[in-house]
Amino acid sequence: MATTTQGIVCIKCKKTKRIVTCKGCSKDFCADHLNEHHNELSEQLGKTEDQFNEFKIQIEGQKAELQQHELMKQIDQWEHESIEKIRQVANEKGDRLTEDEFEKLRYLLDTVDEKVDVKKLTKTIGETKTNCRQKISKEKNEQKRGRFLLFIYHKNFFLDDFERRLSRLDSSKSNDNNAVHIIIDPSSKKLSIDPKTRSLQMKGAFFCEYFDSPVDALYFSIGYSFDIKKDAPIWITVEPMISRYHADLSFKNMDIRILLFEKRPHSTERRLLHMSSERSGYKSYLHLNALAKGSYEVIPVTFGGVLRARSKEVNERAPIKRLRENRKGNNFVMSKDYRDALEYVFDLFDFDDNKQLDRNEYNLWTIRTTEEEITDEDWSSIRQHVGLDVDENVSKEKFLKLNDLEVQDPYTSEQELWNGLKSLGFNYALELDMMCVFNLTVHINQPDLHLKPTSYVELAEIKTVLMNFLENKGQKIKLNNSSVQCFNYKDDCGSILLAENKSASNVRLSIQVKDSKNVALNLPIDAHKPHVINVRHDSTQVIWFAHQLESQRKMELDASFQVK
Repeated sequence: MATTTQGIVCIKCKKTKRIVTCKGCSKDFCADHLNEHHNELSEQLGKTEDQFNEFKIQIEGQKAELQQHELMKQIDQWEHESIEKIRQVANEKGDRLTEDEFEKLRYLLDTVDEKVDVKKLTKTIGETKTNCRQKISKEKNEQKRGRFLLFIYHKNFFLDDFERRLSRLDSSKSNDNNAVHIIIDPSSKKLSIDPKTRSLQMKGAFFCEYFDSPVDALYFSIGYSFDIKKDAPIWITVEPMISRYHADLSFKNMDIRILLFEKRPHSTERRLLHMSSERSGYKSYLHLNALAKGSYEVIPVTFGGVLRARSKEVNERAPIKRLRENRKGNNFVMSKDYRDALEYVFDLFDFDDNKQLDRNEYNLWTIRTTEEEITDEDWSSIRQHVGLDVDENVSKEKFLKLNDLEVQDPYTSEQELWNGLKSLGFNYALELDMMCVFNLTVHINQPDLHLKPTSYVELAEIKTVLMNFLENKGQKIKLNNSSVQCFNYKDDCGSILLAENKSASNVRLSIQVKDSKNVALNLPIDAHKPHVINVRHDSTQVIWFAHQLESQRKMELDASFQVK
């Protein structure tokens, strides 16, 4: 993740760069301390493994004539401790474990050569007593002597009905189904802008990325600042753009909202004033009859209805294209495919379309590809190696030359070159499947308006502010569970459903989409498999972002969910 985060800091080092929120504990960590947090959770699992091994040794040392009540007392104690610890670790890690942790569990299960889902673990722990009692009774009846083999680690025992046991452990009794029926009527609005206003256009892009799983995709946009010197009407439009690097036209109909924030003096906090709710064709727009003078930031956002993370299988495929070629003398040269892609990247980050990258534009490209900002020393080095053009800017020719120096470096690997392109949304076929370009246009009757791209903004940064904004404007949906409330916000663009958990404990919402028409949903649409969302106590969670694909057709969404 690459962002100059404002307002959210790492709980460990208080830095604001590359902040990720742990879904288990809801704490914020930078990339370095996220790994440390991950290791702490892994150590907890390791301690559980050690306790298991110690107990296993004790059991194997017991003789069959050991009194039954003494053995069952140990089984009861180990069962209670193990269930609680493994459940806690699984919850904190969001039910996902690393491959190393899977190997540990496979070792515990004596199934190193077989694939075992970690979620099957709880079923065995939960039914240990019953099976052990059956084993003891069987051996007593048959009057067998010898070592008593506890069935906790028997592999066949672990491969049965785990999901039922997990549901009993982590959930209270389910309520009746709560039905939700959403309808968005067709709209054929036409955008009408005062021809006397001055328009200023900037390019930008939505980026999608993930670390371990596509389910945990992060969405980034770019914030733009501007000042208003006197009260005036304003129109802000955002239109997605398709390039030859997009495999199809699906991004043409992106789910886009325009957020307008007020920038407070001497503060990094943002105050959300308005969110766009109207569309005209493929354009999303925000119209205000009068915007008071002051400093503002406009942030286009997308919620993942159309721009989705590529699958892990596609992400890990071998490259189809080559980025550099080996010529005589072991000299590397840039391939034509790579040069063409870099020319497109230059045009993208040339936000004001003046055929040059100023330091701010070049810095945003560097943050995205290397996760580092340009320092004064870096800028001096660029000036020394390739020179800078008028006004200390980088031309396309100089931009390609800088990248060509990296290609020629024998210590730069092909994969390192690919990492830069993948951070921009390219896959190994040089297709843009995790990035969508847009044009942002501001119309206002102010001759000296300046629109400046400032920083990357991750959706998670502003989600809390956005949810508070939507909750106040959404329609309350009555549920069978009084401790959980739902709010549905709908407009010409679609529906946003929120769930607020007012209880003292966490709840799990099981959402099942029964039917959908003319909708792109950020949740999996599967009528046979419910989607589960964890909502922590005293918190509000987004259930879905539903986007009306074609504005001139009615959108319908039927779903039911249970509160557990």
